[in-house]
Amino acid sequence: MKILLTSTSFMDAKGRHQEELSQTGWEIETLRGPVGADKLLPIVHNYDGIICGDDEYNKEVLTAGKSGKLKILSKYGIGLDRIDLEAAADLGIEVRRCHGVNQVAVAEHVIGLILSFYKNIHLEYAITTNGGWQRMIGEEVAGKKIGIIGLGQIGKEVAIRAAAMGMEVSAFDSYPDMDFIETHKINQASNVDDLLGAVDIVSLNTPLTEQTRHLINTPRVQSVIKEGTLIVNTARGGLVDESAIIEGIQSKRLAGYVTDVLDVEPMDPSHPFKEYDNILITPHIGSRTKQSIQRQGAMAVNNLRQYLESLEPQNE
Repeated sequence: MKILLTSTSFMDAKGRHQEELSQTGWEIETLRGPVGADKLLPIVHNYDGIICGDDEYNKEVLTAGKSGKLKILSKYGIGLDRIDLEAAADLGIEVRRCHGVNQVAVAEHVIGLILSFYKNIHLEYAITTNGGWQRMIGEEVAGKKIGIIGLGQIGKEVAIRAAAMGMEVSAFDSYPDMDFIETHKINQASNVDDLLGAVDIVSLNTPLTEQTRHLINTPRVQSVIKEGTLIVNTARGGLVDESAIIEGIQSKRLAGYVTDVLDVEPMDPSHPFKEYDNILITPHIGSRTKQSIQRQGAMAVNNLRQYLESLEPQNE
């Protein structure tokens, strides 16, 4: 079996995930992602399976893979928005992902971004690194109202941590877990707009779909979101219209935007977000912890192994 590995997190952290991959006996080739369709098209047919990150698997790429050896995409992580799932199903290419392995790491990153913003940690670090001693005034997060859009595994972990820090938690989810909501005394919003108009902090923890693309847009920033709101995005860059974020920052409708994801990654060095002190960007590292990488990596290898072994002829 010939396997392509493109997940940089998988490659960059030593641990049991790499040991399990090496023990498979497969021929492994690596290509640092995220890999665009133009780079995948000439090579994708060479591989039986791919452990992928946020590479671009459109219909053309998948068709090219199917014309050769490609049988499965094993996603390192949970987001599948870069894979044409309909085309994969039509072509008979298996797609698997890693459920239930990164929610703690990402939820901790959400809290870290919130604290960094309100305590001015990122700004104070830059000041003292340059030899300064400017004592800015921050804010406490206790008593603030946080609204979580997407109360899945990550959203639930955010809710638990936010409540423990004294925040009042509200949430919107299309398919709410009422047992969790009642147990943790979460205010359930009936729709996104009601949530946006009632909270101080919005945490985006929902998948990127055609329905959620540009969930945060100009009309909502201008007239729905409560003035002075902080938006936190550790899910997908496409959940927000980046031009709407800039408009909100300039008009002061938004207190700030803290994000671990952008619409196009890696970030363009001339990205306009860099011009604003109240926009804090981390380079898609929410789940990039030693513990999470090993869990996700091992599951990605296991998902790949299980499927490929299921295709092998059974000895009578």
